[in-house]
Parts: sequence; C-alpha cells; structure tokens
Amino acid sequence: MADEEILRAVGEFLDRGYADERRTGALRSRGEDPRLLEEAAAQGWFGLVAPEADDGLGLHPAVLVPLFRLFGRRLVTGPLLEQMLLPGLLLRTAPAHDARTLLAAALTGGRRVAVLDPGVTLDWRAADGSPTLDSGVLTGSVDLVRFGAVSDLFVAIVDGGPDGTAAVLALDRDRPGITVAGHRSTDPGASYARVTLDGVTAGPGDVVARGEEATALAAALRSWQRVLVAAELTGIARHVLDLSVAFAKQREQFGRPVGGFQAVKHIAASAAQRVIMLESLVEAVAADSATLSPEAFELAALTLKAHAAEVGRSACEDALQIHGGIGFTHEHELHWYYKRALSLRTWYGDEREAATEIGRRLVSAPR
Repeated sequence: MADEEILRAVGEFLDRGYADERRTGALRSRGEDPRLLEEAAAQGWFGLVAPEADDGLGLHPAVLVPLFRLFGRRLVTGPLLEQMLLPGLLLRTAPAHDARTLLAAALTGGRRVAVLDPGVTLDWRAADGSPTLDSGVLTGSVDLVRFGAVSDLFVAIVDGGPDGTAAVLALDRDRPGITVAGHRSTDPGASYARVTLDGVTAGPGDVVARGEEATALAAALRSWQRVLVAAELTGIARHVLDLSVAFAKQREQFGRPVGGFQAVKHIAASAAQRVIMLESLVEAVAADSATLSPEAFELAALTLKAHAAEVGRSACEDALQIHGGIGFTHEHELHWYYKRALSLRTWYGDEREAATEIGRRLVSAPR
C-alpha cells in the first residue's frame, strides 16, 4: 500500500468518525478515547512498521510522518505515538521469547504500551530518574511516563554507564516491584505518571536488547519519537495558521477585514514563512531517514525537534494575536492547540535543550 493511500484512508476515517464533539471529549479526558484505539487497531495502524513475520506491513517508520502531521492538524490525541511506533520498531530486534509475545499483543490493541525513558527530557534528566539493571534486578524510577497510569506494558530503557549495562526491556505492569502514581497535568492530549521499579526481577525473556545493541535501539527510539512529535507540531502549526488566515479574512474592524491591516499582514506572513520552512524540513528528514547513518539521523532528529518546538509555540501565539479576544476564550478551539503545542514542545527536548545538545555533539565530533 502506497504512503498516499494510507494517509488518505486514515483521513477518511477521521472525517467519518472523529467529529469535533468526539475530539473535545477526548481532550477533556487527557487524550483518552478507548474506542479510537480499538478502531485504530482494527484498521491496522499499529502494525504499519511491524515486521511481516508478526503480521505487520514492515514499512519504514517514515511512513508515520505524514500521519502524525495529520494528527496534529486534527488534534487527534491518545497514545498513538507509543502504539504505532514502539512495538513495531522493537519487534525488529526482540528475540523470540516473552518480550516478543508482549510486544506482538500491542499490535492488535491487546496491550497498551508506555515507555520508561529518562531521555524524554534533557535538562531535567537527573531529576526525572533513571532505571539501573544490576544482576538481573531493576531499580530506579522515571517521573514522566506518558499514559503510564493506563498502560499494562512498559518498555524500560536502561542507559547503563560505568557500572551498568545498557538494556531495553519489555515488562508486564503486574510484575512485583512496579508501582505507578499518576500526575496532574495541563496537557489535553496525554496523562502522565511516575513509575517506580523497586527490585524488579528481570530475566532473559524480558530483554529486547542489551549492550551496544540496546544503546543503538534506544537512540533510534528517541530519534523517531522526536521526528514524530515534530511532525505533530508541524500539523498543529499549519492548522492554527490556516485558522488565523481564514479569521483575518472574515473578521471586520473599522469597516474592513482585519487581514487588510499591515500589522496583521506582517504577523501572518512571518508565521507562514516559519511554518512552510518547518514543513519542508520535516519532509526532508523523513525522506532522508532511510539513508542517513544512525549518528546523522540523531542529529537531524534533534535539529527538526528544535525547529518544531519553536515554530509550534510561536505559530499558536501568533494565532492568538490575530484572533484577538475571541482567541483567548475557552469556547474557541485555539486554546486546545496551544496547550498541546506547549506540552509537545518539551517532549524529548525543547528548542533550547535540543540546540544545546546539537552544539555538544558538533563540538565533540571527530575532526
């Protein structure tokens, strides 16, 4: 199936079954819409990048980029990033044991996946917590786990270090020693939780990857999540720009549309320039992702996330300016997009954090 056909099929489904009332209900429930997950699983969304041996389509993860741009435009929320990316990407590595069985169940919606990753933030990494694996025992915690309170399968990333081995594991939530505590959040598209690992026994059957293979897998997971979050921010930026242009053409002040005033023209033109550049960048990264080296792809993903974090936020703030008073009301949809953009902006590094990491890598790169 061609990428365009997949995008068209998903778009047609959203046209039919994801009306404004349903979307608003999900936003008021922190992205929770169990029926959407059931429908997505039935239509094969979760198997797009999964290996054919696991009844997936075996497509490259870049196929997800236009879909997440669409999700951003339509403000489709929920654990779609976790369900559509993580199981399929991990099944390409997981050996044939317990972890593979758990991940395969997520493709049909039988399992809800959350990732325990200390790398979701760069500046707060020490405060967020970091799991360690020593002699088959997992300890530590991760403070920011999207949909952690409602998921039953945890993908734990252990970065390792001087005293430990890097590992990626798949764990059933019911495992003794795992405790979950929900957080309050202003993100309309996701709930968050703190997951603590207190002496969790992890056997060989829980391991997806270990050592250098785990380090490479964790890097790929983080890069692809940055790319897809950036794609969603790109869709948000495009939607609020289009919304603003339409409003500026219709809203009249002093006997003419507000879009005719020079100040409004400048705001809209600057926003359009930034959004178009971001759209070009996300398309370029997606197109090049299959041929870039892992190191180059990491740098490209960081660069894209930095731009998307800045443009997603600024496009929403420009939209608020163009809409004037109505844009600040709770009844207008703009506030949902702005809150969502602010939440996605920080996930796996905002523009300042990502730029700092880019600089660190460029300075330390071999000459």
